[in-house]
Amino acid sequence: MRKGNQVKLIGKYPFCGREGIVEYSWERIYRHTTSEEVQAWRDSSESKGINSAGETKLPPRVARVEYDGGTIHRPKLTITKEEETKLSDDTFTVVRARCAPVLGYSKTPGCTLLRNNRTGEEGYIKRRHVKLVQD
Repeated sequence: MRKGNQVKLIGKYPFCGREGIVEYSWERIYRHTTSEEVQAWRDSSESKGINSAGETKLPPRVARVEYDGGTIHRPKLTITKEEETKLSDDTFTVVRARCAPVLGYSKTPGCTLLRNNRTGEEGYIKRRHVKLVQD
């Protein structure tokens, strides 16, 4: 995988929900919070007080990047061998193929920086959860 490659995310562990909709477990993509988001948190009531350990609350350092993973409709509630994994409906561009960002309060090795082609939002995810798209 290299900078500029087109990739999709891998959804695993499918389960049949209501009305035959097969849902997948999608990995989360994280990005760093902006200073405006941190200031909004500090102004909110969530930042006031102390946590369960009796310490002051720390502001969030990361936020989730939303994307369209996709589902499958299976009226008979059966999942075939080919449907055990599904590639996301959204396509991503690799901005940085190998990186180890500080997400939250610790370093996270084995990541890649992706840009969602639909929304333009960038975020970090483990490399093992992406698959190259064949042109």
